[in-house]
Amino acid sequence: MPPISIDLILHCQLVLPIVPNNQILQHHSVAIDGGRIIEVLPTWEAKQKYNSTETQELSQHILMPGLVNTHCYTSSRLVRGIDNSMQEKQGIETEAKDAEKIYSDTKFVTDSINIAIAEMIKTGTTCFAEMGSAGELSVEAACKAGIRNQTNFTLQEKTSAYGKNAEDYLHRGLKLRDNYSNHPLIKVACGIYDIADLEDKTLERLAAYASELDLPIQALCNESLASIEACYKKTGCRPLQRLNSQGLLLPDTQLVGMNHLNSDDLSLLASTNNPVVICPEETSSLSSNVGWLDSLVQANINLSLGASRSATNKNLNLMASVKTAAIAIQQIQCCTQSDAAHQALRMATINGAKTLGWNSQIGSIEHGKYADLIAVEIDSIHHQPLYNPAAQLVYSCTSSPITHNWVAGQPLLNAGTLCTLDEQKLIQSAKDWGKKLIN
Repeated sequence: MPPISIDLILHCQLVLPIVPNNQILQHHSVAIDGGRIIEVLPTWEAKQKYNSTETQELSQHILMPGLVNTHCYTSSRLVRGIDNSMQEKQGIETEAKDAEKIYSDTKFVTDSINIAIAEMIKTGTTCFAEMGSAGELSVEAACKAGIRNQTNFTLQEKTSAYGKNAEDYLHRGLKLRDNYSNHPLIKVACGIYDIADLEDKTLERLAAYASELDLPIQALCNESLASIEACYKKTGCRPLQRLNSQGLLLPDTQLVGMNHLNSDDLSLLASTNNPVVICPEETSSLSSNVGWLDSLVQANINLSLGASRSATNKNLNLMASVKTAAIAIQQIQCCTQSDAAHQALRMATINGAKTLGWNSQIGSIEHGKYADLIAVEIDSIHHQPLYNPAAQLVYSCTSSPITHNWVAGQPLLNAGTLCTLDEQKLIQSAKDWGKKLIN
């Protein structure tokens, strides 16, 4: 029987498929055609069975699904690291909900998003949910870079760079959704920063649209005790209860934060089973108090990871969040490093895909799924001897360079070089903006 012609085959030292759980395959290959995975099989067999247009020899790598960053802010990437006094001098507000005049500058926002996307591609992200929405600019940048994206359009009552009022935000957001409804890499969702800030009539309209159009919602909820108190004082109920009373705890509603939970919150979550996004690098309580996370794990809630705000000296390397999550899981379950590592990696892959409604398409290395994949070099001195690849990958994440990144079989990163973005131009752009912002 003659070999089968396909687009791409990856011959790998190790494959971490995510599904089934806790499995590592040695000397396996992944066959890809039309942007989708058609088979995972031993390399010796793959070399006999397939004839590919392109072949990648990944003999010093572990291949795994691309990381899914379920909550981040790319439009503020260019102000990361700027100190507070300088922010006050320039009138820069790093919170997207209070976007100032600088976020009205189309070139600033576009450059910021592109730099953030480049950083994510180089650190293993193949899909991200953008909360600090610049609307069309966010989607256009993601499309040009070839990365998978959920853009959350802003919904609030007050005027900002992204709209005049709640009606205007909804109109713009739904138009953006219509324009990209058939794009294979793009989803459009509604982003809520402060549930207490929105009027009842606004929430009623959103609930109607969300139910009718299957419009995803991503909402910050129970992030701080102050936000819970403010919501209760204004509306008579806690943030999660208000979302529920307004009919907004729909299957596609994604909850971000959930750092403070009482028994009523947990009971409600257990009944609605909404996915929860945690941002380990921003959640200080994760290292000191894992009780709230333990409650979510015990309730069998789908947990995924977000990098959150890129402006406040955080980075967009989701592997750092994976490591922090793995350490917390070890505290909760008293399990081995290997078990905790596998669980944290699932949070960053298949769980993230499930949160964004893409789990039938991405998040694991399985037949029929899109080839959203990354290759991580694991043959350096930091990884030798390599007893447990998953644990080594997670706990030594800063010593694990991402060398390749594919979305739907298309290369975004090849041997460490960006394929769809010009890294040197982005670096120069960042330097130029840095000079403008401090002068």
